[in-house]
Amino acid sequence: MNKSQIQLIVQISETGSFTKAGEELHMTQPAVSRAVAAIESELGTTLIKRNKKNGLFFTDVGELILIIFRNILCELQKVDELIAAEKGLEIGKVHIGAYPTACTRFIPKIIRTMEDKYPGLEVKLSEGSVDQVKEWLRSKSIDVGIIIPPDKDFDIVPLMKDQLIVIMHSSHPLYEKETIGIPDLQGEDIILGRGGYEVQVHDLFKEFKLKPQIRFEVDYIDTALSMVQEGLGITITTKKNILSLPEQVVFRELKPNTFREINIAALDIKGISKATDAFIQTARTLFTNEDA
Repeated sequence: MNKSQIQLIVQISETGSFTKAGEELHMTQPAVSRAVAAIESELGTTLIKRNKKNGLFFTDVGELILIIFRNILCELQKVDELIAAEKGLEIGKVHIGAYPTACTRFIPKIIRTMEDKYPGLEVKLSEGSVDQVKEWLRSKSIDVGIIIPPDKDFDIVPLMKDQLIVIMHSSHPLYEKETIGIPDLQGEDIILGRGGYEVQVHDLFKEFKLKPQIRFEVDYIDTALSMVQEGLGITITTKKNILSLPEQVVFRELKPNTFREINIAALDIKGISKATDAFIQTARTLFTNEDA
């Protein structure tokens, strides 16, 4: 088993395709198929299966081997980084996973700063839900993620806090109030955003022995804002989750001041590469202690 073979298996996992993996590694599709067959023969087990219903997928043992292969590539990357550092160079690769709001609000600035400061570092970004980012971390598909609690499975580096706000139509009676507390929201139709808000919203209501009246659950803030604009309910989100508000849509801060934590997460912070550490330090320099 050599590095090229390990890279091929990992690349197939990341692209979900023999053809795309081959293009990334400058191999033809038949060459990829032959290489995979040779690897499976050497290991004595099937790693990858394909069928019409599920397309390409890894077997159970294949998924476990993938984690080992990613560990091997990570350790080999550290060797390359050490040798480059000895020569006064900064090289490496960091694969980041983040939920859509983070990709819009934070990640571009971090990447631009890293590219200016560390031109030899390669940055890869995968965008998904908070749950997807956490699963990518567990499977070691990414090196580091931007997530929100709960996050007991990971080593955490706090990044920032983002203040919760209540968004409503300008004609809503609640807008006349200078401050809005959770008891004020009892009986209100709530449009609940997925991706980490669910747990916190329910916990906030539980503190007052109340239960939120959820009318809709949505994945994207723009959907929630459009529903608010049509008078279908109110939504609870955070300041940094909003770039602009539609016409006749307004907000009030939730009182007492309530925040959502945004964290950097890694599976094992002690074992991260220099490139991953550069990402974490850059993010903290740009955003730590920046409250909404």
